[in-house]
Amino acid sequence: MSGPEETDLPGGWEAAAAEYVLGLLPEDEIRAFEAQLAQDRELRQDVEAWEQYFATLTDDIAPVEAPPQVLRRTEQTLFGAPRKPLWRQLLPYLGGAVAAALIAWAAMFGGLLDRGSDAPHLYAELDTPSRGLELLAHYAPDSGTFMVRHDAGDLPGDRSLEIWMIPEEGDTPISLGLVDPAVQLTQIPVPQDLGLQMPGAAIAISEEPLGGSPTGQATGPILSLGQLAPREEDAAE
Repeated sequence: MSGPEETDLPGGWEAAAAEYVLGLLPEDEIRAFEAQLAQDRELRQDVEAWEQYFATLTDDIAPVEAPPQVLRRTEQTLFGAPRKPLWRQLLPYLGGAVAAALIAWAAMFGGLLDRGSDAPHLYAELDTPSRGLELLAHYAPDSGTFMVRHDAGDLPGDRSLEIWMIPEEGDTPISLGLVDPAVQLTQIPVPQDLGLQMPGAAIAISEEPLGGSPTGQATGPILSLGQLAPREEDAAE
């Protein structure tokens, strides 16, 4: 064996090689042995010889399969607890999403969330004779949709027409959105609390800079004003 012939390890390098293979060396002696192992080819051969020798001692022993619980504990000790499959990790969140979807479906189609399906539709004519502009406002309580239909006249190309709702009990205009010049029928979803204020409310159309009022209040001229009410044929039903 090359390298130093003497060692502080009990029994010399050859005995230390046997103890190293069996895992019997203390931690501080392992560090010293591995430092010598890295530079001593004959010592590495001793380690390989001891590994082969100790392996032959188990040749006549019949293999015994470990019970599943022992195997699981051993694997957890060596490799840590196994990770759950991704679908099992997501299962609690998927369950919550499915439950939320079922609740939403029941609310929309089972009558739990009634936006006023029995309430009449409301209309207001919003005409501007000086410009030949004719608009019709329409609120559908069953779907919670506010609509403005462009029936006649040219919309300004460099300005926006903004829609305002003034509740019957109040004088502060609330912006509902802008008239879309690209379509004949502008449709705007309305929150339920705002929809409850539609009956008897006034609807106004103001001319604003492109994109709407920069202040949250009407800044341009009021082109038309009308009050939401059921049509006569609807009210008669």
